[in-house]
Amino acid sequence: MRYLGVVLVSLAAVGNAVPFPHQIQPRQNVTTASQRLGLQWLGGNSTLPKILVLYTGGTIAGGSIYGALDNTQYGQLVLTGEQIIARDPYLLNHTQLAVSNWTTEEDGSTGTNDALVMNMTRFAHDALCSKDSDIDGAVFTHGTNSLEETAFLLDLLINCGKPVVAVGAMRPFTHLSFDGDSNFFQGVMLAASLDSRNRGVMVAFNDRIIPGFWVTKLHSTNPNAFGPTATGDLGQFINSLPYFYNTPSTPNAKHAFSLDEVSKDSSFPALPKVDILYAAREFDGQLVLDAQKNGAKGVIIAGTGNGGIPSGGEQIGEALDNGLQLVVGTRSPFGPSTPSRTPVYAKSGFVHVIQARIMLQLAIASGYNMDQTIELFEGALRKSIGQPWSPEN
Repeated sequence: MRYLGVVLVSLAAVGNAVPFPHQIQPRQNVTTASQRLGLQWLGGNSTLPKILVLYTGGTIAGGSIYGALDNTQYGQLVLTGEQIIARDPYLLNHTQLAVSNWTTEEDGSTGTNDALVMNMTRFAHDALCSKDSDIDGAVFTHGTNSLEETAFLLDLLINCGKPVVAVGAMRPFTHLSFDGDSNFFQGVMLAASLDSRNRGVMVAFNDRIIPGFWVTKLHSTNPNAFGPTATGDLGQFINSLPYFYNTPSTPNAKHAFSLDEVSKDSSFPALPKVDILYAAREFDGQLVLDAQKNGAKGVIIAGTGNGGIPSGGEQIGEALDNGLQLVVGTRSPFGPSTPSRTPVYAKSGFVHVIQARIMLQLAIASGYNMDQTIELFEGALRKSIGQPWSPEN
């Protein structure tokens, strides 16, 4: 297992202090996860919450050489995690922060690297969930193109009750109306709030608190880019502090996977390959066989309507006979892909196809067969609609 280095600097908090509603008591002088992992904390008040910042770049760290109106051709300038913190003099009045760097200026964001995201997940799980943890929560910066994927993965793998918050931006920091500073501050405040515990991964974006299990990117350029595909927002920020609409709850479709189980199969160094295919009229089932031939252990199909596949049944059946696992969702942005009476593959229910890919990756890595995957995706929905199924039926 390889963790990237932790880079930390000393910053001085300036500006008028604003009282934080949930202060943490000083910890005893014992061996802690912070010491074990080499973390050093910015800020001089040891009674404040400790929030780990997992830096992976993204638009929140990107700037443009083309001026304050450019919102599409940026990326030539890059902020470090420490520089993002230094832009806001109020952060260290409320929290202690430590930066763990997972990408560099050369790497860019985590968008296309499952292995890096999995290593970051292991690091975050160790930091937050180990018995010696002295860390209250975590924030990760991320490029918005795949933020939802990392948020969902973390939500299924880090389940010790401590808040993990995704933050990003839709505009570069050189833009005349940069949204990243606000999103980052609010994300840190969300991670530091005791009210955030036992709510899973959350996304702090555009004054909204969005559940990481349901979140998806709904607009390519608008600052209000994210929203849930089911349920609604968990809350909103008022005066940049979080307000929740309800007490904590867990989605019926959520399954907490074990990192040990996911990592036990050495044939999957990161996660097994799962591809997504988009269905339309005259869908070619050969695409499923081609994906399998190219190394895919599973395929997600964004089906028509509530999970239909217009054609290609013969090739799909051949792929299933050859051991491929298949989950069919809907290409519609909202609504379920509903179970079949007698399934031969899984329907994704209310889980969006982007998230279904990650759930299938974790299921295959955990040793699930097709029948177990069907139960994973369909079990709760079948129970609710009175349509039970088991492999013996």
